[in-house]
Amino acid sequence: MPRVMIIENPTKPLWSAKKLLQSINFEISLETGNGFEAIEKYGLIKPDFVLLNLNLSKNDGLSVLKEIKKINPEAKVLIVTALNDKFQIEECIKFGSYAVLRIPFKMKSFLELVNRQDLIYENSSVVAPIIIDELA
Repeated sequence: MPRVMIIENPTKPLWSAKKLLQSINFEISLETGNGFEAIEKYGLIKPDFVLLNLNLSKNDGLSVLKEIKKINPEAKVLIVTALNDKFQIEECIKFGSYAVLRIPFKMKSFLELVNRQDLIYENSSVVAPIIIDELA
């Protein structure tokens, strides 16, 4: 079962993304809005995938990305953001995020980006119940 670390803005949680990941057999190993906590625990948890919001209450998402990549240059980090700052998006890609997804996003787009990382195992359901209408 792949493990995911969700680092999100606590005032706007990524509830639907979390539910989707759980429905396709991801284990939520840490969910926090504190970038410092995420960095501290990343090396201990060693998640397979990181879902990172750029807008955090403590620390900023770009700094968290940089620190995670220092710990593990191969870390699979998907950035989500409501910001439309082209420079910041380019910085995220430059520092190792494999994609940046704008909020609000369609669950189908999110799932496609997760699938790109080959984290969904053969015995997992790729079509999650909460997005079935969107895929039709």
